[in-house]
This record gives sequence, C-alpha cells and structure tokens, in this order.
Amino acid sequence: MSRLDELKKQYPELNVTMFDMMTRIDTSKSYKYLPLLCKIFGQKLNPKKCWGDDYLNGISDVQSNLINKGISTDGLNDGQMFYISNYIAEQFSIDTYATLKEFMDYMEKGQVENKDISTYKDLDDVRGAVTLASMKELTKGLEGQVIKEYEDEKWVILRPLTFSASAKYGTSTRWCTTYQKEKQYFEKYWRKGILVYFINKQTGYKFAGYKAISEVDPEFSFWNAEDSRVDYLDVDTDDYLFPIVRKIFKSKDTNKNLCSDEIQEQVHKECISEYEKSELYSVPSEIEVPSEIEVEHIREYNVTRIANEISEEVDREIVGRLINAARFHQETLEGLNDLGIDTLLRQINNDIFSTDPIPTMRA
Repeated sequence: MSRLDELKKQYPELNVTMFDMMTRIDTSKSYKYLPLLCKIFGQKLNPKKCWGDDYLNGISDVQSNLINKGISTDGLNDGQMFYISNYIAEQFSIDTYATLKEFMDYMEKGQVENKDISTYKDLDDVRGAVTLASMKELTKGLEGQVIKEYEDEKWVILRPLTFSASAKYGTSTRWCTTYQKEKQYFEKYWRKGILVYFINKQTGYKFAGYKAISEVDPEFSFWNAEDSRVDYLDVDTDDYLFPIVRKIFKSKDTNKNLCSDEIQEQVHKECISEYEKSELYSVPSEIEVPSEIEVEHIREYNVTRIANEISEEVDREIVGRLINAARFHQETLEGLNDLGIDTLLRQINNDIFSTDPIPTMRA
C-alpha cells in the first residue's frame, strides 16, 4: 500500500468525492439515475455555464487564486480548478496556506530544528516552527525598526516601528498588521496606540497586545495568532511577565511617537498611497456642506473600497472582511465630523455601514 493509500484510509473524511455523494442519492441498484445526477450537479460546477462570456477572465482568476495559495494546477482541467477553488480551497484561510508554504520552505532549507514531521499535531505547532526559523533570519537591519520592551532567555516583547518589522516578527499569524496588501492597518495601529508583540523564543508561540491612546475611542485588547480576541488570562504566558506588561501599557506614547522622523516617513511610504494620504489627512481650506454629487462620490468611494477589500481574498470570512473594511473607512468619514456636518455624515454612515461592527484586530 502506497503512502497516499495509507493516508486515504487513515483520514476517510478527506477521501470523499462528488461521485460518493451522488451514488448515495441514486436509489436504484444499477445506478441508472447517475448520468442524470452528473448532468445536474455538473452544471453547477461547470465554469463555462456559470460565467458565460466572462468565462476566460473567471477561470484565469481561479487559477491565479490556487497558485497564490501554493496549490499546483498542473494536469487540472477548468472544471476541476473551479471545483477545488470554490468548494475545497476556500474552506481554509489564505494565511493557512502561507504558513504551510513557509514551513515547507524552511524545512527544505534545513532551518527547522524539529525535522520529525510526525510530531506536529496541528497548525499551531507549525506556526511555532515557522516563528523559530524566521527568528534566526532576523538581521541587524531590523534592529532600528523595533523597540524591545523586554527580553530574557524565554521571551521577547517588542514594539514594531515599521511594517517590515511587523511582518517579520508577526510571520505565520493572521494579524492585520502583517498583511502585505493591506498595510494601512499597521499604520493605523502604529499611529493611534501601543502595538506590542509577545514571542516565546523556545516554542514560537505568539500573541499581540494593543492599547489605544485615546479617551474618545478607548481600546485595550489581546489577540492570539489566529487574530481572535482573547483575555490576558487565557494567553499562554508566565506569571512573572504580568507587571512588565502592565508597565508597557501604562506608556503614553504611541508606536509612532517613538519613531524618528526618518522612520515615520518610511512607514508612511510603506503603508499609505499618495491618494489615501490626501483622503485621510488633508483639511479643506473652507468648511462647505457637500453637494449631492459629492455625497454620492463619498458613498461610491467607500462602497468600492469595501468591494475591493473583499474581492482581493475571497477565501477570508466574507462578513468579517466587510465589517473590517467598513470600519476602516468609517473612521475616515467620522473624521469629518469636526467640520460641523455630523448629521449629513451620520446619514451616509447609516446607508453604508448598516452592520454593527465586531471588535477585531483587523478593524
């Protein structure tokens, strides 16, 4: 028996096909209804029938989506790619695929200490191995881009000052502050509060903490590697760290405040396009109530941005990403309240952001 056959037997829940399902629908002993079932269910999984004239663009996007996740499309026809992309691959976040790819790359380079793959129980174990391997690659070039609040033989606690440092020290997590395509989120936390990463140097375990330096919009939270909000009592840490953590979060300085002018300029170049900068930070010379056309432009701008956020990575939790994108742009709109047009903007917000925001580090 081959290794593949052994694994299929060991994990029967993964060894199921559409034919397995259809044969359980067909009530005849000779499977005489199976051809009909194939026609019916095959139409649902036929990209040409689903997309019509837009078929070529659609299947190209499907193939790119699979390849970006590290899934080979060699030998697959269009229908098989469509099926794998929409009904299998989407069940797992893109971060899962990225972490597994990093793990295999480090393993092939011989940079993972524990080379016995059979000892890894779950994704958390893999994340830990990736963290430990990546820590070895940290160069002196990043030393000026973090502030180490505390370090001993077991723990390092640091504040990332640039997106590059955040992505490196936050590798294998789902923190929005590490997203290559959404760097504006790192800039937001960097600018508004205290962003801290906690890393166990022996196991690779990580969690993050954030405290907003704002009385208007207060927040104090901790996040595990899956980017789920957790209580500090639930994180896997040592008791002796508690007073150190308290001291860190009593600071009145945001991560941005601790940066030199050069580092601040680097972050702005890394994270915010020139257009987004003008939208977030520009102040009009005159206070004018927008016209109906301008109001519609604001609404269309935000709806388009939300749609783009969702379409970039359709495998993420769609509702969660909609809320995250909406909350990010809601801050932009609410920043105009100081101009004295609260009522107007509140109506715009009600039209666009009808879903109640869920607390998340991706906000």
